[in-house]
Amino acid sequence: MTKRIAITGGPNGGKTTALSVLKETFGSKIEVVPEAATMIFSGGFPRKDGSPEHVRTAQRIIFYATQQLESLAMQTSSADLIVCDRGTVDAAVYWPEGIEDFFASMGTTLDEQIARYDAVIHLSPPLKAEFYQSTRVRTETLEEASRIDRKILKIWEKHPNRMVLPSMDHFFQKAGIIKDFIDTLLPQEEKK
Repeated sequence: MTKRIAITGGPNGGKTTALSVLKETFGSKIEVVPEAATMIFSGGFPRKDGSPEHVRTAQRIIFYATQQLESLAMQTSSADLIVCDRGTVDAAVYWPEGIEDFFASMGTTLDEQIARYDAVIHLSPPLKAEFYQSTRVRTETLEEASRIDRKILKIWEKHPNRMVLPSMDHFFQKAGIIKDFIDTLLPQEEKK
């Protein structure tokens, strides 16, 4: 049976790089589901204001797009592991009225969404400003990224199979730990 995991954490935690390393390492054994927020914001969704209605609209779209991208991968992929760049749970930390209101608005619960994933890997952003990179899509400051990271860390805390990787100066150290964790989730080939 195909397993689904979420790679999550604050902005600039190394999720995209980790996914590239995993795809290069494991090839067709994994299917990568891209981050819906990046697709939406880089595709032209306006980010001109932070009004509550604007944020609610964006997070609704991100939540449903994430669900649909994951469902498509689960239905069409022959990979052993579906690796998601963020999960449906992440959108709740941006919701102006709070986490409970978010899940009620989406017609689900935090527990239902956490149960969608067999495992979660949390990658924290860098602590040092020289390692933090803003982009056209990633607009948060380092301080905002750290605040978001703490919220994401908190919201996923009930997941029974979660690995948390704090900020590290060298990403390759993080990458090795992630690869080893993913390897434990993949079916092990019998040795002859």
